[in-house]
Amino acid sequence: MEKINDQKENKEKYSLGWFEERAFSSLKKVSDGIFDYSDSLLLYIPGSDEEYEKVQHEGNPYHEIVTAPEREYLERIAKDIVARLPDNFEYIDLGPGSEHKEQFLFDQLAEQGKKCVYRPVDISEKFLDMAASHAEKQNITAEPIRASFEDLPDVLNKSDLPRFVSLGLTYSNYKPQEILELLADIADSDGYVFINSQIRERVDIKRLAEIYGKDVVSIATAKLKLLGLDAEVDVEDLHANEGVEMWCTVKKVTSRLAEIGLKVGDKILLFQSLRPSLEKLKRDLDRAGFSDYTMFDTEESFVGVLLEKPSQRNMQSSQMSNSVQI
Repeated sequence: MEKINDQKENKEKYSLGWFEERAFSSLKKVSDGIFDYSDSLLLYIPGSDEEYEKVQHEGNPYHEIVTAPEREYLERIAKDIVARLPDNFEYIDLGPGSEHKEQFLFDQLAEQGKKCVYRPVDISEKFLDMAASHAEKQNITAEPIRASFEDLPDVLNKSDLPRFVSLGLTYSNYKPQEILELLADIADSDGYVFINSQIRERVDIKRLAEIYGKDVVSIATAKLKLLGLDAEVDVEDLHANEGVEMWCTVKKVTSRLAEIGLKVGDKILLFQSLRPSLEKLKRDLDRAGFSDYTMFDTEESFVGVLLEKPSQRNMQSSQMSNSVQI
């Protein structure tokens, strides 16, 4: 299926060379000896989709503690989410991945007599094709968009339909205030945003950090390679902490990295998959000015939030929210 914006220049945009340039531009000094290189788009380097799929396979520890519980949770709350959406809307699915979690919403659309225009968004052609194929098997028309999330406000045409923007657990890869603001821009004035997060006090954080430390190493290695660094030679102390952040310490610096200000001994944040407490999640929403939202709390490890008309958020903030116990 042809992607909405899949022209020649877009294919070139997401080439390996494009990723290398983005890698250097995204490496930022945040304090003395500390650099942030957590740009989550760089996890999807050409060819890395196989590694991404591998960690989610059934039988893998990551699948047991993250993927399977998230699927069960989303299936449980799908009915309540769809009940709060309009009869016809534009479904912007950010990073659909390989697990076909959108199927639960599709099932409920059919059951509740609602419809949508489904637009999966990713820079991976493989995942876009997979999402379109899954949707069509459920009689949902798909219009894939090959773009980064940050480009979407400029890529999307003005729609007469309200938008439902779904990010899911990928929310955890970003700084909360930055991603919430972007999601509000994508959803526009009369839209909806759905995110979910795995709650710190409801999951074995120590085990989760160990799993990330083992299973995400190959992806972190590929990110380091974009900077011209060999994970086995040029860095040390590559590990995931209990904040579910992956760090390393630099042993060797190239001339280009030295120009940016990186020195031997500096620490780099390579990746993050934050697990906030329930109270921290609420504070993040409040600080971003979201007062009109519904929280779906089934007392499982995952909690989802549906934000309504997010671009009209109250920047003075007020805590007026609903919590649905299911």
